[in-house]
Amino acid sequence: GASLNFDGVALFNQLSNGQQLATYLGAHYLASLIANVPSLIGSLAAFGNPVGLMRGVGEGVSDFVNEPVKGFKKSIEEMDPTFVVSGVARGAGSLGRHTVGGFAGSAAMLTETAAKNMAVLTLDRKYAQKRDRLMKLKANGGKGVNIVRGFESGVQKLVQGILEGVKGVVSKPIRGAERNGFEGFAKGIGKGLLGLLVKPVIGTTDFLTDTLIGVKGAVESTDSASYLKVQNQIRPRRALYGRDRIIRPYRIDDASAATIQARSCLGGEEYYAHVDMVKKVALMSVNRLLILSEDGEEVLRLHFQQMKKVEVENRDGSCFLVVYLNDPKQDGTDTEEVKCEDEELAR
Repeated sequence: GASLNFDGVALFNQLSNGQQLATYLGAHYLASLIANVPSLIGSLAAFGNPVGLMRGVGEGVSDFVNEPVKGFKKSIEEMDPTFVVSGVARGAGSLGRHTVGGFAGSAAMLTETAAKNMAVLTLDRKYAQKRDRLMKLKANGGKGVNIVRGFESGVQKLVQGILEGVKGVVSKPIRGAERNGFEGFAKGIGKGLLGLLVKPVIGTTDFLTDTLIGVKGAVESTDSASYLKVQNQIRPRRALYGRDRIIRPYRIDDASAATIQARSCLGGEEYYAHVDMVKKVALMSVNRLLILSEDGEEVLRLHFQQMKKVEVENRDGSCFLVVYLNDPKQDGTDTEEVKCEDEELAR
């Protein structure tokens, strides 16, 4: 998402009354707000978030240049050419992931926006509301999305769009006739034919959206094992905590966790805390929870707004961390479970 950046104000030896000071500060922050407008517009999903796309591609290009240089320096120090090869591979991989993932994400935003607008054109409020409830593939289950899951979800929505269009041709005239007689019947025919044309197109657009989200998710999860490797660093960079980026006494575990988070799908979000779960690690940004296995595979990913409560349960001698969700998943369940090796850590 977009962030607003306002320049600070420093006044020295200033003599003014309250009204003058308010006018000066108001003009300053209004000018800063206007300066932020291009960034805000460029971050809108309706335009595919071009600012985010350029930022992501820029990070990929930066890694593509810097990683080989780091590898070259390390090779000279260690007299080992494999560091150069590793640096080139990391840089090329980062460029590919950021580029493919960025374009797939932007295209998914564009198709999603188009589908939302077309759903309004169907003049079928219940259909639009039902579609909105089932729309967010990224929030489905809270786990990583891959190409297969994206394709499957897209096919389901494509079929659903076709069926909704065909069903509306029959149901809309009947419902209209029951309410308003012949006039309602005629309007129902019009709505049914409109839905027959538009709803399959919406299903096709949703199919493209979910497939692109799957591509983006698969790219983001590529080489996930590297998240848990903090290479070529004597000491990881200090962690800054929360939205205010608070500075606390240096802790190597928090610094390592913040470095892992920055390389994961939570990269770009402020670090909050982490929990070492022996064979897993739970990373918490200010917005989301991410649990990774010891080899870097994503076990669970949830937005805090999706979480209702968290409990620890013992079953058959095993300990489970149970997360209750505000809204049920597509399979009807409303919980996510993660097995824990240590009950005390889970609590």
